[in-house]
Amino acid sequence: MFEEIFEFVDKETFTKYFRLTIVVCAYLIFRKYYSQWAAKKQTERQMADDEKEKAEKPERERKAREEQAQQLEAEAKQFGWGKKTRRTVKTTEAALDQIIQEQRQRNQTSYDAQEDADIEDLLEE
Repeated sequence: MFEEIFEFVDKETFTKYFRLTIVVCAYLIFRKYYSQWAAKKQTERQMADDEKEKAEKPERERKAREEQAQQLEAEAKQFGWGKKTRRTVKTTEAALDQIIQEQRQRNQTSYDAQEDADIEDLLEE
């Protein structure tokens, strides 16, 4: 079968290149299947991680609220007036701080969007 080729090329050289060609072709074929398999496994792993995180999220949020309440209680004890007033003031301060943070985030986002629009006007195509 390969005798005609051996007339033009050395037998050892031909076998080296033939083996190399077989290996490269096998690599190209199996790479596609491995990529698909790896993508499928990555998707499954990511979905499992997302479900686990989703299940743990309420517990973490509850613990964060409890820690914040304890921190507010500790700060309220250091404050002046009556116990109920101190607690109310600290709770109000915490709520206002959260609202301020959200407003800052919204303003920053709109500022970034406006800045992007300004820069786009200056860019040349």
